[in-house]
Amino acid sequence: MSDGKKEPSPFDTWNPVQSTPYGRLNSGASTLGEEEVQEVLAVIRSRSLSRDYGPDCLNTVLRFEQAFARQTGARYALAVTSGTAALKVALVAAGVGPGHEVIVPACTFIATPGAVVAAGAVPIFAEIDESLTLDPDDLEAKITPRTRAILPVHLSGVPCQMDRISEIAKRHNLKIVEDCAQSCGTAYQGRQIGTWGDLGAFSLQFSKIITSGEGGVVTSDDPDLYERAVRYHDQGSFREKDRFPGLQPHLDEFVGENYRMPELTGAVALQQLARLNEITGTLRTRFRRFQEGISGIKGLRLRPVNDEAGHLGVRWGLVFDDAGTCKRFSEALRARGLSPGLSYGGKPVYLQPQILNQATATPEASPWKSPLYKGEVTYGKGLCPRSEDILQRVLMIASINPRYADQDVDQIVEAVRQAAGSVP
Repeated sequence: MSDGKKEPSPFDTWNPVQSTPYGRLNSGASTLGEEEVQEVLAVIRSRSLSRDYGPDCLNTVLRFEQAFARQTGARYALAVTSGTAALKVALVAAGVGPGHEVIVPACTFIATPGAVVAAGAVPIFAEIDESLTLDPDDLEAKITPRTRAILPVHLSGVPCQMDRISEIAKRHNLKIVEDCAQSCGTAYQGRQIGTWGDLGAFSLQFSKIITSGEGGVVTSDDPDLYERAVRYHDQGSFREKDRFPGLQPHLDEFVGENYRMPELTGAVALQQLARLNEITGTLRTRFRRFQEGISGIKGLRLRPVNDEAGHLGVRWGLVFDDAGTCKRFSEALRARGLSPGLSYGGKPVYLQPQILNQATATPEASPWKSPLYKGEVTYGKGLCPRSEDILQRVLMIASINPRYADQDVDQIVEAVRQAAGSVP
């Protein structure tokens, strides 16, 4: 007979890192330190806060660009003001504009299709697989005579199947712009993301793998695409002739915008980049410990990662056979102190009101209504049925930063183990 006392639980005294201030930070933000402070102070003391103006510029943004190119293996890297800016600059550099379509996966942040619309083109959505990345098996069916580019998204540290996507793009003479926003440091088949396609777009926003608060980077191996990106991000001009050795700008000026990264942002980005290998190494180590810890639990299946050595392990996901089991497992984990959830609330991005309603700032700016666009597109539930099903049964159980210790991983494993024992 029970005496009314609660049975002790291993979670009663657990103070996980995710419940501390560090736990509410993503990888880059959790590692911010004195190095970033000193780099920022040096820029302030120089009184040259712009890469292009000031009495004693330290070329911080330029040094960051050159270091980023070395880190990724890209020939060129261009720093911009945000990940969204990186996407738009890359799309424009690739020649995307009114009358065109760009293929986008059903699961991504609103900025991905939003950048397509901002560039004047129409997003066409393709299915994802259980890795939550673009499914190459559905890609070719979405290509039309209006398709100008494919925009694969390397989601939460998991790379897309870039070999298959690249083969399809080559066969149809399409440009690839890789959305690398959430996955800096990820590789596929030994090659860094952002170098598989014609251009890559990275984010340095506060929640990303490395961060400068806001910021982004465009990568490319093609000198003309790089020059187009530089010109578009700086009002059509190409100010610095020594950005990268051997580059000789030769394209005509055209009207652009201003997405230039300031030196203060570059200062933080430069020092964060120096931490990238340590961050990604720690993330992968923690994931392997989790993977080994749950390997003997019957009925559990990890979210596929497409490349065991190249993915980051920054978000841990479990795949279930149906949405009901996924929901019950989520509830069981919440009862044990975790905060699991579905990616983007379990909804495809085309159900976001901006895309669903084809809403632009002015009706005249709508790419769907452009006289140059000869297609007819509607969005709504059922557009990508396999994706809608998958998004309801892939549970993201934890988002990890380098502050997690072995004991935190072990407690998460134990929570998963107990939840598995309680969910039929």
